[in-house]
Amino acid sequence: MVLTDTEILEKLKIAEEDSKWFSEKYDDLRQKFEGKVVAVKNKNIIGDAESVEELLDMVQKKGEDTAYLLIETIPAKDVSFIL
Repeated sequence: MVLTDTEILEKLKIAEEDSKWFSEKYDDLRQKFEGKVVAVKNKNIIGDAESVEELLDMVQKKGEDTAYLLIETIPAKDVSFIL
């Protein structure tokens, strides 16, 4: 499927809004989805799983195009990252 420039810009705008929503709701989402990988679409969690592969399989089976979803990991509280 080839998108027009207008459609691409709209998808980018939605992705930006989803990212902002995720950041704003992170503390609430962390309580519910701690240790999970989540898919966000239109400011809603449309799937969660233990791994990215499992999540992608789940949302693809629902007919979602994963290229246009925000996929985020919500680590457990006791997980540390070394940057």
